[in-house]
Amino acid sequence: MTIKRLTLVLGSSLLLSCANWAMAQQNCQGNIPASTPVQRFNDQGNGTLIDTNTGLMWKKCLEGQTGERCVGSALRMEWDRAANLAQLVGSDNFAGYAGWRLPTLDELNSIVEQRCVEPAANLDVFPRMPAVGLWSMNQVDPLAWSMDFAKGRAYENLKGAGMYIRLVRNLR
Repeated sequence: MTIKRLTLVLGSSLLLSCANWAMAQQNCQGNIPASTPVQRFNDQGNGTLIDTNTGLMWKKCLEGQTGERCVGSALRMEWDRAANLAQLVGSDNFAGYAGWRLPTLDELNSIVEQRCVEPAANLDVFPRMPAVGLWSMNQVDPLAWSMDFAKGRAYENLKGAGMYIRLVRNLR
């Protein structure tokens, strides 16, 4: 096989896989009550949401996305870089608040929409949330825990793996 043909085949495969990701539809079971109903979250209009059940403030968008509808490309990074970015944002007073950090695994689990997959998130609360893994602060070298928002399950990963981040802060 020539280099030109191999490039064409690999390029076509990549385009098809991207197209399949873009066309993936969230699947929710309508007969199960929502675990993250819209009423549970107060949108502050500044890129943040308050979860009235947990007393946490979440960034509405993943890092790299902006605006009310979370436009742009979310940033994928290894755990150490994610922890450093969280520290930087935490001291930068996003939306006028300090203390932003990576969430714990339990905190991430609290925003998993149990009745949905691909992604396992309430898209009315967290718009344009892709079905990806999000880093948590829980770690034991060389591993860190992540929450897979494709299926809503927790996994241990090598810290060098690429995941996404949604930052959180305590209200109290």
